[in-house]
Amino acid sequence: MDCAIGKRTTALFLKQACEKAGLKAELIFTGQTGWMQGARYGFILDSTLNDFVGGEIAHAVISAYKHENPELIFLEGQSSLRNPSGPCGSEYLLSGNAKKVILVHEPNRKYFGHEPGWGEIPSVESEIKLINCYGSDVIALMLNTTGLTIKEANLIKKSYSEKLGIPVLFPLEEGVDTLVQVLINLKQ
Repeated sequence: MDCAIGKRTTALFLKQACEKAGLKAELIFTGQTGWMQGARYGFILDSTLNDFVGGEIAHAVISAYKHENPELIFLEGQSSLRNPSGPCGSEYLLSGNAKKVILVHEPNRKYFGHEPGWGEIPSVESEIKLINCYGSDVIALMLNTTGLTIKEANLIKKSYSEKLGIPVLFPLEEGVDTLVQVLINLKQ
């Protein structure tokens, strides 16, 4: 739902958890960090003219599928659907044909990029509705607990779990292994 909240880390954790469970998974990187970490497929969004983002996403996904034949492909998110500093979520959903979304949210972050002038981050429910408008479903919510006590984080997690009816996890604190069964069920 914003920049620098753990989308790449979560995607990498999910890829590793799937591989540990015997699922062949691939990660499409979309930023400098993924490239520097040696991911095989992807592109650097920040250096790609917007006219070519959709084609680069499609090329990376097709190349990964063609060469690796993975059971699952994780497409690392960048920015968000509504961040004014670099919205790009719609290209991911459409050109990447991303029908399932794992949303990452930092409850303690009020403004996009911590900049009041960029506007307030919308509610998780509002973001899910917007994602649904693109024909994609949110299947899990990952929470970045920065600035929260354990008690606060657990109350927020419980609230989202009850309201949304999807798995809600703290990827850094709990890992993502419990989400693997949800991903296995998607293949069936």
